[in-house]
Order: sequence, then structure tokens, then C-alpha cells
Amino acid sequence: MIKRLSIVIAASALVLALSGPAQAGLLSGVLPGLLSPGDTPSTCDTSASNPFSQWGDKHYYVLVPGGSFEQGTPGWTLGGGARVVSGNEPFFVHSAADESSLYLPAGATVTTPPMCFAAGDWHVRFFSRGSSTIRVKVAVKSLLGLVTVLDGGSVSSSGVWRPSPEVGLLLTNVTGVVSTDSISLRITAGSAVRIDDIYLDPFKVA
Repeated sequence: MIKRLSIVIAASALVLALSGPAQAGLLSGVLPGLLSPGDTPSTCDTSASNPFSQWGDKHYYVLVPGGSFEQGTPGWTLGGGARVVSGNEPFFVHSAADESSLYLPAGATVTTPPMCFAAGDWHVRFFSRGSSTIRVKVAVKSLLGLVTVLDGGSVSSSGVWRPSPEVGLLLTNVTGVVSTDSISLRITAGSAVRIDDIYLDPFKVA
């Protein structure tokens, strides 16, 4: 077992070294059965954009699966009465045709579907409205199906729509990073709040 783990770690390091920065966000399915839990997406979204450029953030982001809430919440887990409601964030960074957002009552927790993850995916940003503290956690599933939940931190929301600060995904658990190439986000509202257009950064595309 120790010998196999050593091979996996060495192979992972080699893949990262050979892929280089331009490919670092495209690792879903590398070494199938060794690095990929069963719920890892078969393909990764590579439609990167600069949704926060008007706020001075020039990084590239990829929309979290279902993160615009325009087709409901397929693959999401909604708790505590969370639901999709009418009314989009006013900047329409995803699309001018968008018209929905996600409402979280006080204490409600929602979980995203699994999404592609690589060593360069260190931040999440989104839009929110409502006086609340919003906590973001990262769920990492191991090859054995065990889930580790890591604290990404909290951000404050106000009474008007605005982009959140960067929420850093401080994945210090090396085993978790090596043994998976997908994560899910768990978002909890301290008080009632609406969120919209959730993006993962930086997703590096070729």
C-alpha cells in the first residue's frame, strides 16, 4: 500500500511538472482510478472569463456548475429552505439575459456539485446581497469515498449587491490534494442572503 501511494505521488508530481502552468487546471481524469474519485467530472469547463474585471480583478475564472442559477440547481444540495428566486445581480457578469439568484435563509447551507480542481484553483468569488456573514467550506472526497471538509473562511455581505472578496481555498491537506481532482463547495448563510454568479479562480486553460 505504501509503495502504491509513493507511485501515485510520484506520478502526480510528474504530471504537474510536465503539464506546466497552462495545463494545471485541466487534470480531471488524469490516471483514472488513482487520482479521480467516482464523482469527478468527466470533462472540465474551459470557458474562462474575467467577470470581475470592472473591480480591478483581471484573473480568469470559470463558473461553478449551476452557479448562475438560470436552470435551477441541478446537482446541488439545498438545505434550510434555500431556493432559486427571481432577480439577478445587477451587473449581469454571466449574461445580460440572466434573471435568477439563490436565496439562503439564516443558517441555510447549500452544496455545489463536484467540480474540476487543480493546484492552481485557489479562490472563489461570487455576488451577494443581504447583511450577513457567508462561510465557505471545501469538501474533498478521497479515493475511498471519505469526505474531508476544510474551512475556506468567511466573507461579509451588505444590503446591496456587490462582489465578494476572494475566498481562499487553503488546502493544506497534501493527501487531499494529491488524491483528488475535484472538490465541492459548502456555503452557509449567517443571516438571510442572496447569492449569484459563483466563480472559481484561477482556472488555467491552454
